[in-house]
Amino acid sequence: MSPKQNRRGATRQTVTGVTTTSKLASAKGFSLSRYFRLHQQTLLESLIRLFAYPLASIMTIVVISISLALPGGLFVMLKNVERVTDQWERQSVISLYLFSNLDDTEALSLSHQLSARADVSSVEYISKEEGLRYFEQSSGYEEILSALPENPLPIVLKVIPTAPVSLATLQSLTDLKEDLSELPQVEYVELDAQWLQRLATILNFGQRFVYALSALLIAAVLLIVGNTIRMAVESRREEVLVMKLVGATDAYIRRPFLYMGFWFGALGGLLACIMILLLSWWVSTPAERLIELYHSGFELQTFNAGEVVLCLTISAIVGTGGAWIAVSRHIADIELQ
Repeated sequence: MSPKQNRRGATRQTVTGVTTTSKLASAKGFSLSRYFRLHQQTLLESLIRLFAYPLASIMTIVVISISLALPGGLFVMLKNVERVTDQWERQSVISLYLFSNLDDTEALSLSHQLSARADVSSVEYISKEEGLRYFEQSSGYEEILSALPENPLPIVLKVIPTAPVSLATLQSLTDLKEDLSELPQVEYVELDAQWLQRLATILNFGQRFVYALSALLIAAVLLIVGNTIRMAVESRREEVLVMKLVGATDAYIRRPFLYMGFWFGALGGLLACIMILLLSWWVSTPAERLIELYHSGFELQTFNAGEVVLCLTISAIVGTGGAWIAVSRHIADIELQ
């Protein structure tokens, strides 16, 4: 009585032509054109097999696309915010409040010294009297201020740096502020770029959040593809056993499953790019109206050609990687007995 086939393997029986086929394959030698034709054929067959079960395949592709579209959409949003902040470049002012006991001669001398610096565009000198007049006009307390026995306001030097304020020059402006604060004549220094510092902190947080979310969702795509390929391997267990029985290598058996993972990743990435482009088009009309209200020439940005190619490449690599992890493990578990 012949041994029975079980679930973990198959009976090794005499198969006519197995040795002959192996010898013929070895005798042919390696042909590059034949190698690429085999891969092309396997690529097309894996795509056809993918849509042999259209509902399950489409659901898997949609889940992958949503997982990739979320970090992609956040990336587009951050890119537009950074472009808006780049258009907010303007001249920054560093206000130096000198000690009250400093006279005009010393203050003017310090003003000339600062004007000679390469990182300083100009210095505006505001005397105590000019500061008091401006404060009276802006506050409306002329009578109260005129009753004071002496002018309590210090001499102020408004230093205008050479570099305009922006996220790129924020660190250099901060360094200049720290440098000026160490002058012995200066009591207090104020840089009117604190709003930009807060914005830079928010953008930095947003970038790290997008990177962390992208890593988590890419891991989720790996698990989705891996689980799908594992189910595909299980559904073709008998076919894998037959291929092993006739002498097929693990690389040959693994190839169609890897291409299946490639198609899952590539199609999921393509659908994710389409989602992001459609979402950008959907919000473009209200965004343009808002931009018109602020009389800005800003144009809403979305995925460009390079970013689309990058998204497709990453999604295809992730899909292939997930398939490799799943198929390598499960094919090794299918052994001949």
